[in-house]
Amino acid sequence: MQKVLIVEDNIIQSKQIINYIFKHNEDIRLYHIAYTYNEAINIIKKQAVDIILLDLKLPDISGTEIIKFIQENNITKYMNSILIISAERELFFKISNSPYIFSYIPKPCKLEEIQKNVDLLVQAKTDNYILNKINNELTSLHYNFSYNGTRYLAETIFELYKQQKEFKDNLERDIYPIIARRHNKTVNTIHGNIKHATKYMYLDCQESIINQYFNYTYYTKPKLKEIIFTILNKIQNN
Repeated sequence: MQKVLIVEDNIIQSKQIINYIFKHNEDIRLYHIAYTYNEAINIIKKQAVDIILLDLKLPDISGTEIIKFIQENNITKYMNSILIISAERELFFKISNSPYIFSYIPKPCKLEEIQKNVDLLVQAKTDNYILNKINNELTSLHYNFSYNGTRYLAETIFELYKQQKEFKDNLERDIYPIIARRHNKTVNTIHGNIKHATKYMYLDCQESIINQYFNYTYYTKPKLKEIIFTILNKIQNN
């Protein structure tokens, strides 16, 4: 569930946006509406929200100063998390290169366009969250991310997370080809690189960590498929 802050001084427009996007997306909830720069900054400092819908024309200070505040304070939580909805094109161009901005919608605009961009933003935030969880699990097993195989393994688990209902039981047929096309490699290369990274994981990871992670009472190396689905289950259940 993504918490949303709307920074907009027009009450009617705020309510229209709220009513429309929350009707069409169950993965977000309204955290707060801020009508001024100061109200918005007080909320942003707490890092209590995940997504910010921002108008640049505010009654006290320009909304561009909100972007500058976030950048100057290096609040990385809001990287690629701000959707600007504003008629102030010139103001936007001054901060258009900011890595904190997901996209820009010039006013006047249709509510459908706002909702579409919000959906894309929510999906991107969710994907990043899941990928971070997968990377944390691989790190806990001492997988080395300097190996291509570790990155391919993370992508494999992520694809399984997204496609479980469609996945039958064959990684080489259903999942590895997706990774192979993405990186312009063969399926055998993807599989081989993942096996190579796993081989070195066994050398780098303590036996006790492997035993505990895979619920073993004695040392037995888990098969690659078991590694993948154990991590997948942990991601789903935590």
